[in-house]
Amino acid sequence: MFQQSYDREGAGKLAESLSTLDTLPSARQGTYLAQLRRGWLLYRLGRFADAIDAYGKAIAVAPKAIEPRVGILLPQQALRRHADVEVQAKIVLAIDPLNYLATLRLAYSLYSQGRYGESAALYARLKDLYPSDAEVRSGLGWSLLKQGKSAEATRELRELLSIQPRHALAKQGLDLLQTAQGVGFELEALR
Repeated sequence: MFQQSYDREGAGKLAESLSTLDTLPSARQGTYLAQLRRGWLLYRLGRFADAIDAYGKAIAVAPKAIEPRVGILLPQQALRRHADVEVQAKIVLAIDPLNYLATLRLAYSLYSQGRYGESAALYARLKDLYPSDAEVRSGLGWSLLKQGKSAEATRELRELLSIQPRHALAKQGLDLLQTAQGVGFELEALR
């Protein structure tokens, strides 16, 4: 049954992939793997609250597992439940301090809450570990920009554009910095 679910997902048939899980014997439907898979498919289908519920059931079955705790971050972020993201990400990081996805999602969540200094610190730590990661570098650049650190933000966003010249968020950040400097606005006004 699981293979059919994976095959249907691979063919882009997400609803059918999810329906395949419903054909599992009832004793297997509440298992860790079934709930983890259900959470992923529900997330991909845009059913974020249902995905959170499924990931929560997987966590209940295997409380020490990192997979469902990292998985739940995506639908929580989609619903802008930044405080929930922060809680789950910190649980993962207590178990696995270098977990890339938990650190990345936590950094974005802190940024979304206006906690730019904390966000920048996490993005900087990730940049040390993953120097070519565009999402990390963009997040760092924007966190610096929002703190009013224009020289650092400019340097970071330019470095990103040297790697990915068409990176839209890096261009947008640099344009914003140049406009603010060109007309004499304080970067504090951009927050």
